[in-house]
Amino acid sequence: MNLNAMFVLCYKVEEASIAALKRALTALNSHLASNTYLVGHGVTLADIIMTCNLAMGFRYLMTKSFTSEFPQVERYYWTMVNQPAFFKLLGEVKQAESVPPVPSAKNPAQNAEAMKPKAESDEPKTESRKPKEAPEQDEASKPKEKNPLDLLPPSKMILDEWKRLYSNTKTNFREVAIKGFWDMYDPEGYSLWFCDYKYNDENLVSFVTLNKVGGFLQRMDLARKYAFGKMLIIGTEAPFKVKGLWLFRGKEIPQFVMDECYDMELYEWTKVDISDENQKERVNQMIEDQEPFEGESLLDAKCFK
Repeated sequence: MNLNAMFVLCYKVEEASIAALKRALTALNSHLASNTYLVGHGVTLADIIMTCNLAMGFRYLMTKSFTSEFPQVERYYWTMVNQPAFFKLLGEVKQAESVPPVPSAKNPAQNAEAMKPKAESDEPKTESRKPKEAPEQDEASKPKEKNPLDLLPPSKMILDEWKRLYSNTKTNFREVAIKGFWDMYDPEGYSLWFCDYKYNDENLVSFVTLNKVGGFLQRMDLARKYAFGKMLIIGTEAPFKVKGLWLFRGKEIPQFVMDECYDMELYEWTKVDISDENQKERVNQMIEDQEPFEGESLLDAKCFK
């Protein structure tokens, strides 16, 4: 077989492999639409094997533009790799940003040319006599970069004080906790945001929806020092609605949260206009877990604090 024919064959094999991968991911996505895990209601050996298989693809080949066709697979994979046991084994996992170049069937001659070994230079190779420079500073001794939010001007609102007030208020919640929140709130140092899940029509099973929200809050742990959140799961029958309220340090949603927590893009985010009394009352109701909320019963309410 000549070199050009080999590249054409490689291209055809690649196309067939991608088609087979998409069929497999479509089947997995369909199963996970109504199941949190592959078998039962907890992590099993099947999940461990599947996650390890997916990890290679996510890390080296399957970019976000490719996996976005399979949102349930994405949710499953990121939930699994952020489990403490997986995280200890795999460390921080990032998704591939690009796919390694593959031979083109449209221009096999160019591929053949690229594969030819480059001619060696006639000039003799000489080793550089320049001594290697010692590293200026040991990596471990370098000061850790500060989070940009730590460099913001001091705020009159102390987030931990609000979290304590919220946790310790057992009676007269409106008069104590809600009033205390607005007394503390600093619009110059913090911002409030409503979020609405984009794919509520997929929330067909209650425990799957609850696990989905729980996984989101687990992955938001990186922002615990800078945020407070309430997530409401609404409705008594499927499809269930997921809505949330978040308090973030700074006037915008922190960029590192947007970059590191993939769940953020699964929600529509709307900044609260605190000059609008209706929006302020909606904030109060969400902090308080008021039921009914917007005319519907709550399936559950989860707090991030």
